[in-house]
Amino acid sequence: MKQPMRVVATAIAAGAVALAAACGSSGGTADDSSGESIAIGVVIDKTGAQAAYGVPGLSGIQLAVDQVNADGGIDGKQIDLIVEDGTSDPTVAAAAARTLSSKTSVVIGTSSSAGCRAMQPILDRAKVLHFCLSPTNIEPTPYFFLSMAPVTDYVPATLPWLEDLGVHRIGFIGQDDASGDGYLSIFSYIAKNDPGQYEVVAEQRFTSGSTNLETQMTKLRDANPDLIVAGVSGSNIVPIAQAAKALGMTQPIWVGTGSASLDALQPLANDLPQGGLFANAFWVNISDDVEDSVPYADKVKSFAKAYTDKYGEQPPAAAGAAYDNTEMIINALKGGATSGPEIAKAIEGSSYTGVLGPYEFSADKHQGVTLPPVMMQYTGASGFELGFSGS
Repeated sequence: MKQPMRVVATAIAAGAVALAAACGSSGGTADDSSGESIAIGVVIDKTGAQAAYGVPGLSGIQLAVDQVNADGGIDGKQIDLIVEDGTSDPTVAAAAARTLSSKTSVVIGTSSSAGCRAMQPILDRAKVLHFCLSPTNIEPTPYFFLSMAPVTDYVPATLPWLEDLGVHRIGFIGQDDASGDGYLSIFSYIAKNDPGQYEVVAEQRFTSGSTNLETQMTKLRDANPDLIVAGVSGSNIVPIAQAAKALGMTQPIWVGTGSASLDALQPLANDLPQGGLFANAFWVNISDDVEDSVPYADKVKSFAKAYTDKYGEQPPAAAGAAYDNTEMIINALKGGATSGPEIAKAIEGSSYTGVLGPYEFSADKHQGVTLPPVMMQYTGASGFELGFSGS
C-alpha cells in the first residue's frame, strides 16, 4: 500500500529585520556581509489557505539546501535560508519581498499566483531573481522565472484524459483570483478551440476561504455538466467536494494542482464525493507508479526516497518543484554567479532535468516544466494512485 503524502511543516529560523528596498535598487547579494554563508530568500505560504501547497514547497527547498550543506556547501560556505511567511495573503507576500530584496539576490516563492503577482514588480525593480512556485499567466521578465509552464500549457496533458472520459460539458467553480483565472483558462481554451466537442456550460466563483459552497454547486448541478472543474488552491477544494456529495452529484471532479496534496485533501479522506477526485500529475506525485520508460524515473525515485526518509511521507509535486528550482539556483551559485542578473543568465544558459522533468530556459523563455499526460486519483487514506496515463 502506498504511504500517504502528508507533509510535515519544517521550522526554519528566519531573519526579521525589515529594511525597505529603495526603488531601482540593485538588491542584495548571495554572500552575506561576513562572507561566511550564502543567503537564499524564501516567501512561502506556511499558513492560510495556500499552506497545503506552501509547506511541502518549503520542505523541498530545505531538502535541497541540506543536501548541498552536508556535502560541504558552496566553496566551503553554507547556504542559509531567510524565510518569510506569505500567510496566503498577497499584501503580506509583497511586504516580505521588500524585506528580502535588500538581503539576497534570489527569492523563491510564493506558492500562489496572487502572491507571485504581488512580489514580481518589487523584486524585478531590485534586480533580484524571483522563482515563482505557481503555474500562472504572469508575463515573464528578465528576473522572473516560473517553476512550471503556464496553465494554458496544461492543455496537451489534459485533453487525452477528457477524451478517455468522454467529457463534453464542463462546469467550472473556482476562486475569484489569479488562481481561478489560470485554471479556467485551460478549459476555456479547450472549449474555444474545439467548440463542437467541448463547452463550459456553467461558471461559479467564490472568495478563497469560503466554507459553504452549496449555492454555487447547485447552479453547477442544474447545468448538467459531465465534469466539475475545481480551479482552486490549497484547502479550498474541501467545501466544493463536500457540497458535491451533499447534493448527490456523481460527476468526477478535476482538482487544480494547487490542491493536489494530502494536507489539502485530508478532511475528505473518509468522505469522498461519488464521482471521485482527479488531478493532473507529475510522476513524483505517484512515484511508486512511475513508468520505466520515463527518462528521469531514477531521479524521481531517488528524490522520493530522500524526501520520505527526511519527512516521513512521500512528496507532492509542490515539493518536487521547489527542490528543482533550488537545485538550479545552487548550480548557478556553484558556477560563480552572485547577483540576480548573473543567476538569471546562468539558468538561461543551462539545461536541467529535475524531479518534475526537463527544464529548458532561455532569454526568451522563463516558463518551467510541462506536465506529462498523466492523471492521478485521490483514494482517501491510501493517498494517490495512477488514474490515467496517456504517455
